[in-house]
Amino acid sequence: MSSSSKQKHPSLHARVTTPEKTESFARTANGIGGGIVNNRMRLEELDEDIKADEKGIVEYKAMIKQLAVKRELLDERLKKNRAWLKDYEESIGPFQTQYANLVAEIESTYGEAKERHRAGVEILIRDFNYHPTFKRWDDNFTATPFVPK
Repeated sequence: MSSSSKQKHPSLHARVTTPEKTESFARTANGIGGGIVNNRMRLEELDEDIKADEKGIVEYKAMIKQLAVKRELLDERLKKNRAWLKDYEESIGPFQTQYANLVAEIESTYGEAKERHRAGVEILIRDFNYHPTFKRWDDNFTATPFVPK
């Protein structure tokens, strides 16, 4: 450099910063550097969380697909069961009603038969000296006691 350029720019050789400014700048730079490091660490954690969430999304999509297939199968099964029920109610339903009526009629008839049996045993006791619980040595009657339930 020439001497004329030194005269034009005297501030080039003069000290611009003071030790206080340098210290303040160093603290600021360290703070910014620490903030950058901290933000990088947080960014790495967030990237890991995003990767885990993306993996979870894939797992949930697979699970949703499985559930959709299962739902289709269950819907198909429900449709078949409803068709069977409709057919059953149309075909078998009347027979169930008829069966219930027959059971009620049989109960009534059997009740009457039990009553007549009891009356018959009373006649045997009264007219033929029959004892229903046990046979006595001098009885000529040889029936086995029976009481319908």
